[in-house]
This record gives sequence, structure tokens and C-alpha cells, in this order.
Amino acid sequence: MRIHLQAGLSRAAAATLLGGALLMPGAHAAAPGHSASPTIGSTATADLGTLLRRIQDAGLQQSYVGTYVTSSGGQISSSRITHYCDGREQIERIEALDGQMRRVFRHNDTIHVLWPARRSALIEQRDLLGRFPQPLPPGDSGRLADSYELMLEADDRVAGLEAQVVTLRPRDTMRYARRLWLERRTGLLLRSDLLGPQGEVLESTAFSELQIGGKLQPQQLLQEMNQLEGYQISRPSYQPTDLGAEGWSLRAPVSGFVAQRVLRRPITPWPTPRSTAEPQPVSQPPGAGASVLQAVYSDGLANVSLFIEPHVAGVSRRETPATVGSTSALSRRLGDWWVTAVGAVPPATLQQFTGSLERKRKP
Repeated sequence: MRIHLQAGLSRAAAATLLGGALLMPGAHAAAPGHSASPTIGSTATADLGTLLRRIQDAGLQQSYVGTYVTSSGGQISSSRITHYCDGREQIERIEALDGQMRRVFRHNDTIHVLWPARRSALIEQRDLLGRFPQPLPPGDSGRLADSYELMLEADDRVAGLEAQVVTLRPRDTMRYARRLWLERRTGLLLRSDLLGPQGEVLESTAFSELQIGGKLQPQQLLQEMNQLEGYQISRPSYQPTDLGAEGWSLRAPVSGFVAQRVLRRPITPWPTPRSTAEPQPVSQPPGAGASVLQAVYSDGLANVSLFIEPHVAGVSRRETPATVGSTSALSRRLGDWWVTAVGAVPPATLQQFTGSLERKRKP
């Protein structure tokens, strides 16, 4: 990944490219819900909004412990997740089981990312955007149905549990298909595959074992989350803003994608290792400490982030694509600015975003 960073991706963009699957299991808790929806109908015309609301609601009503495995770009990684919820509180711990030790804790919208070996921690507030599936505003399922067609598949089993299988097939070439496995009784998302144009699996995330229910100890999770004595802590801040107010606009909308939020976020350095035996991060580039503008667009399933930052003299970058598994990034220079688009979408979609972005005025 060192090559891609030097080739034009900002740190914020690289973090998005690398971290897309990290919180996927916790995505079940994406929106306030009601009682669990029944299994969706047996016809191909079943409502797409009903399906997604069922997945969202399931995460608000179920606690679980399990191991999930992600296969992407020829790489396989696994994590252990403990998820507690009671309809009001969401608490979870995700621990990477491969590579460098990393633990991610979430208490509602507060995120703690801990690297125990280097005694470093990142604390930030995140809204619900970016989790799958997206919370659907009332009446918004019609827009989603313009982009995807819901197809019911034969039932299957995942981690020993009976699953209902559906495919969300795109109606154009601007997005990828998704195949989802829902636990038949609760609606929990057991497996999610992202499919390429020929039906090939670009990325697959699935539980290899899962225990739903049981008596979890939320206070123990919170205690672990807040044991930060001796840690070097970073607390980046984010300021909501507006693309137009920042002097930018899209000449033409990208089919199916709607603006969700715009943030100005700091370009922060990688955590500093405490031991020379640990892998060394990429050196902090000139201009670090500045901020980057992030505009997020969504079609209800897929997200695209546009990162806009000033061009810094002395930083070597190339207008080049980068890919990690199913997620692509595309960078280009636009006058005195660097623009990077990141998303689990076809590269042509990113080209439309970067090609439509234009500088209107200096705010």
C-alpha cells in the first residue's frame, strides 16, 4: 500500500480505501428500528426497502459473538466481533486476528481504534453513514429501486444457520451487484458478496461461526474500551460544511448517487511506533497538518467519497488508479488541487465523479 499512497492518495483517502470492511458486521445497527420484519416475500417483486429495513432492525434487537472472514483481492483476513445491543445502546468490539494487533471499539457513534503493541489510540465520532446498508428515509426505497433489482435466490446455510439469499442486481453499469445471506429467523446479515460484471466475486465477507443471543457483559466491553492509560491518543476533529460553500460543484449528477454529507477533516500522521521492530509507516508528507475536504455520495448501498486537498509542492504524485480488493480509488490534479475518488464501485463511476467536479470560486 506504500506505492498507492505515494502515487496520489491522501491519508484520509487511503484510510477509506483500506478500512472499508472493518466495521461491516456492526453495520447491522444502522438505523433506529421497530419490531423485526418478517421474512420478505417469495416473489421477485419483493420490496427492496423492506429487505434493507429488516437487516437494519435485526442489528438493533440482537446481540451476538462470532468470527467473520473477509476475502478480497487474493487476501484473506479474519476478525472476532462481540456485539451488544438492547434497542438503545450499541456496544461492540472488533479484534483483528491476523497481522498487527488492532482492536476497534464502538459505543453508539464513538469509535476507539487501539494498537496495543505501539500503545496508540484514535478516538473519533462517526455518524452512521458508511455502514451497510444505509438508513432509508421514508419513501426513499423508490429511488433505490431505480438503481437495483431485487432477485430472490435459493435458501442456503452460513455458519450452520439457515439463510435466505437475495441478489441486488444493478440496473446499469455504474454499480456492482450484491448477494446477501440473511439469517432466516432474525434477519442478521450472515454473508455479503460483491459481484463484478460477469458475476465474479470481488469481495466476500461472511461469519465462519456465530452465536446469536446469550448474556453479554456491556460494562466489561466499555471498561476495555476506556482502558487508555499509557496510550498516545489522537482525537481528529471534523467540521460539517457544504460543497458549494467551499467553492466546488458537480457539473452533472452521477446516476443514482445523492450527496449525503461534506466534512473538512484533518490530514493526520500515522500513529508513531514505540519500537523499531514494528513495521514503519510511510513518512509524513510535506503539507501534513492541513485539512482535506470529503464529500460523500451514496445510492443507498454503495458509497463514493470525494477527497479534495491543495496540491503541495515537493510531493510526488501521479494521476493513477489504485485498487484494494473491491474498492477502487482514482486521483487527478485539478489546477492547484488534488481530487481523489474512493468507492466500491466500477472505475468508470469514479471517473464520472472526478470528471464532473469543478472549481467555481474561491470561498
